[in-house]
Amino acid sequence: PRHNGEFAYQLLQAMPAAPATGPDTRRQDSQASLEQSLVAAIAANDPKTALKNAQGWLDKGEYPASLSKVLSQLQTKDAEAAAKLSNQLVKKLQPEELLAKPDAVLLSLNLLRPGPRAEKKSGDGSQAIAVNSDRVLGESAFRDVMAATITAALRATPQPQNTQARSGPGGFRGRPNNPGAAAQTAPLSEADIMQANARLLLRGLQSLQPQIDQYLPERSLALRQKLTQMGLDNDQRGAFGQMANLMQQGTSESLIAAAASAPQGMQNRIYQQAAMKALDEGNPDRARDITNQHLEGSARTNMLHTLELQQAVRSAPNKIDEIRQTINRAQSDDERVSLLLQFAGNLQADNPKLALQLLDEARGLVTRRATNYGQFEAQVNVAHAYAALDPARSFETLDTGINQINELFSAAAILSGFEVNIFKDGELPLKGGGSLTGIVMRYGAELASLAKTDFERAQSMTEKFQLAEPRILARLTIVRGVLGVTAVDSGNNGFGRGGNQFGRRPQ
Repeated sequence: PRHNGEFAYQLLQAMPAAPATGPDTRRQDSQASLEQSLVAAIAANDPKTALKNAQGWLDKGEYPASLSKVLSQLQTKDAEAAAKLSNQLVKKLQPEELLAKPDAVLLSLNLLRPGPRAEKKSGDGSQAIAVNSDRVLGESAFRDVMAATITAALRATPQPQNTQARSGPGGFRGRPNNPGAAAQTAPLSEADIMQANARLLLRGLQSLQPQIDQYLPERSLALRQKLTQMGLDNDQRGAFGQMANLMQQGTSESLIAAAASAPQGMQNRIYQQAAMKALDEGNPDRARDITNQHLEGSARTNMLHTLELQQAVRSAPNKIDEIRQTINRAQSDDERVSLLLQFAGNLQADNPKLALQLLDEARGLVTRRATNYGQFEAQVNVAHAYAALDPARSFETLDTGINQINELFSAAAILSGFEVNIFKDGELPLKGGGSLTGIVMRYGAELASLAKTDFERAQSMTEKFQLAEPRILARLTIVRGVLGVTAVDSGNNGFGRGGNQFGRRPQ
């Protein structure tokens, strides 16, 4: 809706201003990040304002990740403005700037990963039209950024042996994690920062070698030699990434073929996924064959049980006694919640009354005190399932979880520096904060969905987070959801580990 931008700014304006220095500086940075995300989101409706803000960031030497989104939006709305911003961006992303600023490093790699923008001519041949919105740089600009990035990365040198990483103190809301750490910690020198950024660029370019071979082949050999020198020529993370992509998009047969060459620790998971894929493909006999041939012991027993229940769900009975027979075969509350959610989803259109009855039963299970993150995820799934039938119950379900999340943050603050280290410099990081931060984002994403029905209540729910950082994170996630900006999904997709293990999140 057109009013989404207005809603977003209401949230931004509601946040208290933070001082420019001192312990609240991180909070101020978070608010700046939120503002940058909003500028990117409204670029489609107000390209001139977006261009002005983006140029202002570059003039100040700031390189937020949202610059690429602004550029993408401008390319669809104002090609001339997009060309201006692209030219200015390429001129700024020079080797010295990349080595000096980590945000420039991350932006350059984000611009390079999708490849150059593919273009086609419009009907009258007068204007180039971007085909892929993820690819925001034309080929010439793409080559320039790639060349600068490689030049900076080649300045990396091997890290000295027996050198411990230095970081700032990060204990209980401002205390050091270890006694005396604050006194021992020294700021990184300019040379240290440059080397850290060069190594980060080198790791990022490692996965871009096929593109470098294609667009800058004359620099490819030097990069490979540097990777070997730095001991980065064995890309295990890339192999795991390819395997994960195959598990998402492959067929049952392609997964079986891939499992043979997969790392041993991944093989069982791939065979389990292959069995589920066979079931999705309408071949339950093949699913059981895969399970019996490739899995052993408890893994085989659990998978056969999962397949049996999944088939029962897909037969879509609409009588409560038939549904009850299947649910009674569940071996845990987590499994029972998954079955209830799926049956409710199947009945939502034809028998909403029975669907609500099943959701009420699921809610009774998930609103008990959670003992793991999977149970928080199940709670969000139940709230999501309620949204189409009774949004008020969605809010009530989430409220229970937020109260317990507050308790966990309080406990984490007390234990910080002893058993856990969630807080850094006395602040909860809004990125990379671990599973607890991820759960806040999941709740925020669900509130963003509910905001389309009741914005005021969704906004007020964020106030229930007692610490400022979770409140900001939840608000940011709502804003991104309302504006249609993709949010991170930290859902639990594991087999037999809580959440909705039998299928996808209820739609």
